[in-house]
Amino acid sequence: MLGRKMFYSAVLVAAAALVVTLSAGCSTVPSPAAAAGVQTSPVGGGPGGAQPGAVSGQSSQPVATTNRAITVVGVGTASGTPDVANIDVGVETQAASVQQAVDDNKAQMTKLLDALKSLDIADKDIRTSNYSVYTERQPLPAPDSKGSQGPVIYHVSNQVNVTVRNVNQLGDVLDKVVAAGANNIYGVNFSVADTSKLEDEARANAMADAKERAASLAKLAGVTLGDVMNVSEVIGGPTPIYSAAAPKMGLGGGGTPVQPGELEVNTSVQVTFAIK
Repeated sequence: MLGRKMFYSAVLVAAAALVVTLSAGCSTVPSPAAAAGVQTSPVGGGPGGAQPGAVSGQSSQPVATTNRAITVVGVGTASGTPDVANIDVGVETQAASVQQAVDDNKAQMTKLLDALKSLDIADKDIRTSNYSVYTERQPLPAPDSKGSQGPVIYHVSNQVNVTVRNVNQLGDVLDKVVAAGANNIYGVNFSVADTSKLEDEARANAMADAKERAASLAKLAGVTLGDVMNVSEVIGGPTPIYSAAAPKMGLGGGGTPVQPGELEVNTSVQVTFAIK
């Protein structure tokens, strides 16, 4: 019995010695300074040591400040007189047989094209936009108990898109094509052949508008407007926009009166100004 107690005592002493050895080699309890988040350094400074005047737990690097700026969107407009017109003109014929309708259409369309060429309209400015053949069943004058149907009428339509590069000539073009047999006229549109000058003017006006807006905002904010930091043209919206007054047309002597109106180009720019 005595031997067993001595054995247990020896085991306990050995275990205690082992715990003390492990505690001395690797402590898992944080120091008060580490627990508080304060970094400690060797006494005396030098590389890796504490610097004079440094506050423990704070970074010595300067804090970055954000750029101060005003961003605005300026809108500019420029107007000009259209110098190009586009129209769709054509001939529609009808007959009891499809071949007769086709032949009649061909004859009238040939006269129409000859009339356009007599006005010095170039071949490159005449483009077929539609050609169609369809049927129409005529109704009977009275119901037929036998289920008979009315006769079939064949329609042939041929249209061309014409570019008139002198809008002052448009009235004469309309008169001539009608006289040549055109019975379909629609889609009169006006444009400018070279819009680069109008677009440049619109951009300049947009930049001036942006600067005026930014200056107004800076005054309201009590700051001074600085240099331009960034400029971008707004793309993907209705810009540029081309608009013109609807043409006033009425057949009569002296050429068909046509009013092309005024074309307008709009553009937008986004500008960022620094502020002081």
